[in-house]
Amino acid sequence: MPSTDGTNGVSGQQHILPTLSSNLVGKTAIVTGSSRGIGAGIALELGRRGANVVVNYSSEKSQGPASQVVKAIEATKLGPRAVAVQASVAVAADQQKLVEAALKLSPSQQIDMLVHNAGHGDDRYLVDLDEAFYNEQMDINLKAPVFLTQAALPHIPRGGRIVIISSVSARMGVPQQSIYAASKAGTEALARVWASELGQSRGITVNCVNPGPVATDMYYASSQEFIDELQPMINTTPAEARIGEVADIVPLVSFLCSEESRWVTGSVVSASGGLLLF
Repeated sequence: MPSTDGTNGVSGQQHILPTLSSNLVGKTAIVTGSSRGIGAGIALELGRRGANVVVNYSSEKSQGPASQVVKAIEATKLGPRAVAVQASVAVAADQQKLVEAALKLSPSQQIDMLVHNAGHGDDRYLVDLDEAFYNEQMDINLKAPVFLTQAALPHIPRGGRIVIISSVSARMGVPQQSIYAASKAGTEALARVWASELGQSRGITVNCVNPGPVATDMYYASSQEFIDELQPMINTTPAEARIGEVADIVPLVSFLCSEESRWVTGSVVSASGGLLLF
């Protein structure tokens, strides 16, 4: 009978893992959209655990915050390296910039973790949609993860981790989110398909993390009408009647980037305080 106590049923040996505080030492990650908000929190936590991190930003106004994230990572006690790279994640040449920057950081010339966090989330009713609005969101939210993963894949080793930051919007039917919700539902599909394609053949796990509303710049840039519409839902969040915080999301992502998550793939992990329960 197979062992169920975490031991190897043949040899009786347990998996010996490094402590969570240092289990990413020597590994290298790309975190897209990581100059602020959830992305910055993820980049900082991976760095705190020892990973070298490519911090990605897209606009000049984000250069300063991205540089601060780099400084904070390099100041952590395990001494990881980090670099800020300006790149549009939906542009092929810029995707290659991110890959090349990661390879320069990596002592093994590998990309161990790829976290697709960059996103675009403007809200608009169906009657007001146009192709430019559609293309902008789909390019960043869905096209970018596909082709950045394709560019990075030759450099992701067995045991590599791909994590996509999706959204509970993929399943909740929130008004004004036709395109955003559809793009995020698409990322869930990517995780399931890639888990099959990249699992046994390449030893790579692929998962989604789905936050609910989180107190970030992106959330507060939404229209007041949209924020007001969400407030009753926030007030009934099962875990606690509050909006989510970056610190609620980051530990789930760092877990999915770790060796401890080796038996988790093709999953959609809800980081919503239970909003999808009802």
